[in-house]
Amino acid sequence: MNDALLDNHATPAAESEHKVPCARTEKGLPPRGVPKTYLKAWLLVVLKDVELHGYEIMKMLKANFAVISDPGTIYRTLRQLERDGYIVSFWASQKQGPARRIYSLTEAGNSVLTMWTAGLEQYRLNLDTFFRLLTGKRMEDNLQDATPTKTRSLHP
Repeated sequence: MNDALLDNHATPAAESEHKVPCARTEKGLPPRGVPKTYLKAWLLVVLKDVELHGYEIMKMLKANFAVISDPGTIYRTLRQLERDGYIVSFWASQKQGPARRIYSLTEAGNSVLTMWTAGLEQYRLNLDTFFRLLTGKRMEDNLQDATPTKTRSLHP
């Protein structure tokens, strides 16, 4: 799996330099940008309840996830999701202009989206804990939030 990043906060000059590998860290710093692999989850959730063509999908990604990516990356990922059976597409003719390829989610895609949801929910919980600890919330408060039973104090 390619763990390259889409650097959504880069300047136009920086965008043309190169993509940063996901595992890259500098002196303990986290990776920069947004993992490219999230793009698949974002595409699946955008197509969850609607059929959209590529340009509409790119507008939704930008509006909902602040993702600005080159169209080639979006279309390659859509084709991969289609090859994997997670989405289907068909050509829809227009009254004006060329026909557009319309994408929609399949049952298999919905199942994969459910798996993404579970994985991202766990990741969100981990991030919530990270930020609670960062802001100084006491450890026993975190333990009480995690379990309904009374916990022993960690501080005398």
